[in-house]
Amino acid sequence: MSKERLSAFMDAILAIIMTILVLELQKPSAPTFEAIWALRADFFSYAVSFFWLGAMWVNIHNQWQRIEKITNSVLWLSIIMLFFASLIPYVTSFVAANFNNLFAQLMYSSVVLCVSFSNMALGNAVAKANNDSSIQYGTRAVVSADLIIKAVGILFAVFLYPPCAMFGILLAGFIVTFVPIILKKGRH
Repeated sequence: MSKERLSAFMDAILAIIMTILVLELQKPSAPTFEAIWALRADFFSYAVSFFWLGAMWVNIHNQWQRIEKITNSVLWLSIIMLFFASLIPYVTSFVAANFNNLFAQLMYSSVVLCVSFSNMALGNAVAKANNDSSIQYGTRAVVSADLIIKAVGILFAVFLYPPCAMFGILLAGFIVTFVPIILKKGRH
């Protein structure tokens, strides 16, 4: 299979997932600012999920610019990653409806971690198939920061305030997306 075909498939699935996210948003009970404000957890959850998926798509796109070969491992790890990503709309609507609930936040975080780990495995399989370790899912430092921030968010959620899990995911998304860009500009 060509990388273009798999990339187009992944793009289509992620686009569908991101579209479902917006369709799951609750409608305000009245056309007022107060009614919109009452849905702030819904909009925040939607924004975190949308931009987190968007950042993942950008990182995959950048990673796949340099690949030549697709193996069966790459195909199946892509399917596994997309499976977990397809759960994002479900857990987003669940956490939005139960924003201050620890179980809802942990469920959301678990799906995000499953996507992250499967994406890392996919990056490693792509690197192995192409004999190029620079293709992997980010540098060790960025990957470590991503996982540590998510883990700290989960710990804060358990011991302090449940939405810290989602704030950790948001912060990790910014780190994974923007720190490599900043570091790259600093080297030029």
